[in-house]
Amino acid sequence: MNSFKQLKDMDRNVWIRFVGEAINGIAFMMLMPFFALYLKDKVDSLWLVGVVMAVAPVASVFGTLLGGKLADLYGRKPIMVISMLGNSIVMLGFVFFDTFIAFIFLSAFLGFFNSLFHPAASAMVADVTAPDKRTEAFGLLRLGHNLGAAIGPLIGASIIVFSKAIIFLIAAGSVFLYAIMVALFIYESLPKRDRDESLDEANQEKEDLPSPLQVLFRDKVLLIFVMTGVVISMSFSQTEGMLPLHFDAELQHIPVEKNPFPYLMAFNGLLVVLFQFPISSWAGTRKIGSVMLLGAFLFGLGQIAIGWLPSLFYDQQSEYLTIMIILLLVYGIYTLGEMLISPVQMTFISNIAPDHLRGTYMGASGLQWILGGAVGPLISGYLLDRSLGNVMFTTLGIGCMAAGVVYLMIDRMISRSQKPSIKMGTKEETV
Repeated sequence: MNSFKQLKDMDRNVWIRFVGEAINGIAFMMLMPFFALYLKDKVDSLWLVGVVMAVAPVASVFGTLLGGKLADLYGRKPIMVISMLGNSIVMLGFVFFDTFIAFIFLSAFLGFFNSLFHPAASAMVADVTAPDKRTEAFGLLRLGHNLGAAIGPLIGASIIVFSKAIIFLIAAGSVFLYAIMVALFIYESLPKRDRDESLDEANQEKEDLPSPLQVLFRDKVLLIFVMTGVVISMSFSQTEGMLPLHFDAELQHIPVEKNPFPYLMAFNGLLVVLFQFPISSWAGTRKIGSVMLLGAFLFGLGQIAIGWLPSLFYDQQSEYLTIMIILLLVYGIYTLGEMLISPVQMTFISNIAPDHLRGTYMGASGLQWILGGAVGPLISGYLLDRSLGNVMFTTLGIGCMAAGVVYLMIDRMISRSQKPSIKMGTKEETV
């Protein structure tokens, strides 16, 4: 009952984003389970699929460097709206262009506009949420996204038989609708004093706000956290982007249209809808390091199992029902790790960031997703071309477990420096 009371007390901005994330979740998760398979039919090798998917995070470097800083300077709301309008136009491009070069440019713009959105949106949540409620707030937004993610893949599996273009059109329309919702109903959350001070500084000599890269190298705890997170982000991006290709290569005894991936994604979304908020509430009373260690271990264990099970299924010529039951159990372990890690990462950044630099810190933390998302597809495309998907997912799984140990060490480092980071809801000063 306390969980429902906490939900009721969330700020209006958080609830509007919850609705928007649910809409986006349906649309994007209609598309994403089939995106790599779609690209596979359009380009000459799986490595080229990896190249297309790697361009987006490379381009997002520029959006991340700009997005957080602009959000601290001009406000969260305008940056969120501009990024989503840009994304809707790019999604339409996938309907009208159908070549490798076109995919490169579309992927680049998609990465740029996506990366503008997230630092501003995350900073907005931190602005309107008390420190001891941030884990629940970020968990609620994940719940909204995964509410859509539980439905989207199943709808996509039905629509893809008739037309891929329809999925892209729906995705573009949903992002545009989200932009309108933000423009009309979300209020600006950047404290007016901070915004006025930032604008005064900008008028005098551009502005004194540090860039995300400057913040990253000044704050050693943030730097270690981001570098460790690259392994986690590589695992996320490969599971969500390249796993269907791994299944396609290894499970050769089942039809392509029965690829398990969309059903695993739907199951992932359902689990998050049912359990993300109570897990976030439970995690909010524990030490950050301990929660991230547990989450990373489960996450890594799921990766290793995903890497080796498909080849075993093929060797045994396992029936489809058996394959799905076992994969759903494994994906449940993977998802539990994901639910522990994701909101905690955002809470950690919110807690160590000074109030006037939240957007910049969110932008700096986003570099972990950029690096992991850029390097991961290139490596995985190369390995998948050589039927080494099991090696890739095993390496990522072990890396995730090692990352959990580093997270625990970071938490202890903060504790030794007498920073009140023992509980995830506790506000910290910058390092």
